[in-house]
Amino acid sequence: MSGQGQSYEKDARWTAVDEYSFGHLHPSSRNTPSEEVLELALLDSEMQGLPDIAVSPSQGKFLQLQARLLKAKNILEVGTLGGYSTIWLANASPDVRVISIEVDEHHAKVARNNIERAGVADRVDVRLGAGVEVLPKIVEEVKQGKLGGFQLVFIDADKENNWNYVDTAIGLCEPGAAS
Repeated sequence: MSGQGQSYEKDARWTAVDEYSFGHLHPSSRNTPSEEVLELALLDSEMQGLPDIAVSPSQGKFLQLQARLLKAKNILEVGTLGGYSTIWLANASPDVRVISIEVDEHHAKVARNNIERAGVADRVDVRLGAGVEVLPKIVEEVKQGKLGGFQLVFIDADKENNWNYVDTAIGLCEPGAAS
């Protein structure tokens, strides 16, 4: 039964819905990130052997819209993969900062390259390590005042630890934050 989850995620019906909604939510080249940057991030991730499990374009746009609505300045992402969703989040506003946690060194390297090419490397900090190990360090940085609280948390990592990530993230968030 392994791999069945992938087959339904690539169903032509869902792809058609994503393409339709993305065309309406992100219609012109004036929007950031550009379609070219996004396509290159996905292509590079594929060429580097990363699994094909990035958020869809419409999900990326939804994340960006959430960040904009919240006027997020500090965003925490658990699970970077190739940086596709990170690029969306980092483009929510010019003064947003994203800390993204990635357990796999190769994935983190690919993500950093994609983020650099997207022109948002100065706003993104990709931290290498397991979320259960990196998050406590971030908690300490927030407690010490080295980092501000987060207005948005996006958790898209190892599912068995999601509740651990949520429990920790709640303590890192400012009132009114979304996760």
